[in-house]
Amino acid sequence: MTRPAIPRGHIPTGWLIGILATWLGLSQLLLWRFLNVMPVWAYPLGLLLLGALVWGLIRTTARLPAPEQTGPAPGALLICFAVALLLLILGGEGRFFYSNIDWQVRDAVLRDMAVNPWPFVYTARAVPDVLRAPIGMFFVPALAWKAAGPRAADIALLLQNAALLSILLALGSQLFAHRWQKAAALLILIFFSGPDIVGQYSIWGTVNDRIEIWSGLQYSSNITLAFWVPQHALAGWIAALLFLLWRARRIPLGAFLALLPLTALWSPFGLLGGLPFAALAAFQDLRSRRIVPSDIAIPALATLLVIPTLLYLAAAGDDVGIRFYPIPWIRYAFFEAVEVLPLLVPVLVWAIRQRADIALLLVVAACLVLMPFVQIGWSLDFMMRASIPALTILALLVIHRLFQPGMAPAKLWLVIILLLGSATGIIQIRRALINEPSPRGACTFFKAWDQSFAKFPKGSYLAPLPDMPSWLRPETPARASANEPEKCWPGKWMQTR
Repeated sequence: MTRPAIPRGHIPTGWLIGILATWLGLSQLLLWRFLNVMPVWAYPLGLLLLGALVWGLIRTTARLPAPEQTGPAPGALLICFAVALLLLILGGEGRFFYSNIDWQVRDAVLRDMAVNPWPFVYTARAVPDVLRAPIGMFFVPALAWKAAGPRAADIALLLQNAALLSILLALGSQLFAHRWQKAAALLILIFFSGPDIVGQYSIWGTVNDRIEIWSGLQYSSNITLAFWVPQHALAGWIAALLFLLWRARRIPLGAFLALLPLTALWSPFGLLGGLPFAALAAFQDLRSRRIVPSDIAIPALATLLVIPTLLYLAAAGDDVGIRFYPIPWIRYAFFEAVEVLPLLVPVLVWAIRQRADIALLLVVAACLVLMPFVQIGWSLDFMMRASIPALTILALLVIHRLFQPGMAPAKLWLVIILLLGSATGIIQIRRALINEPSPRGACTFFKAWDQSFAKFPKGSYLAPLPDMPSWLRPETPARASANEPEKCWPGKWMQTR
């Protein structure tokens, strides 16, 4: 019997997975050039390794039955690109709308990577510092700046992130059978959030722009993630989507496991948040005896490619560290009761009745219950960013339950919670619309950081040059000037239209 062919005009899933792997893989090689620590012969070897990885991903995905490996139509991909482009433009990329204050630092990092030759060190402190951070998102925009100026960097960043997000949205649409389901799922997913408005009004008796930090803890809405931290968002969404595609048997286990480490240079938190689901997927395939040699070989290739990246991110990390984060129990319990339980409990009850997805929901629950107690660095970044895969998987499970028959009261409850949660994203969009586009900065990371984050240490972005491992330490780096302009940018960062 012949295998059914992929419908004409549809893009195979393996090709889109290969594009993601190629872009993320090139970030690893650009890091080598950024540090200038690899011999010339290492670059062809790295490209060969990346090519073998991408070829393996496409080949193993192509072995699946045609219905499972069928990807989106080009028209659907274009629609997803338009949605992604609009969302990121509203978030401030491209400098058409207001950018949130995190972009003060992010813009400075991009500028430093563009105006200084590679490699370079900062000289503002007694000991030179290497930029040691998840900088995968900035390589191509920095090169665009070097070639054609800062405006080219703005557009390159926007197009890069929109292209990656559009691939994720298009692949995610394959998890739904009907067009109306795809459209509804997209709308729900964009505005997905816990009901922050309930928490803020309950505690403070008002609703304002700082809606998500009403308790001092935070699980971010999807619009917040896209607007504030697209690099973390993309990494976390990749982890969640690939797990769900594996769960639907649309990609093999090896494809899921291979892309996870490639996201580290964009967001180590996204990678860490995806590990529990990678372990669950590997365990279930192992128990079902579905693991084949390629499920081990392809992730091994990816891991080999990212070893320098992992060592770079871990270098001189004494100022970062991992620690227990104490939270008053009443505050913690109320936060979970508002942000997590209203969405998790109905879906879990449904799963128990249907005897499906119980293990998955227990992993989701464990992540969202335990992550607030983990701190890496000086802020709540681990909680806010490592939770992205779990929250995204929960969102997709909620959407699937809404599309299934039965349990009308539970569906009504979920719709109410989703509508309340959408207020968070609407407030973010409102802020983008009522404020002027943010000005372009002219100072280095050091002074930009001190504009809004002066009381916090800079260790999450910097590593003293002598503390870098010898084989990752740039030998003759350029010295970035410590001379700063009087003002980082003209006027105020936030200015009402």
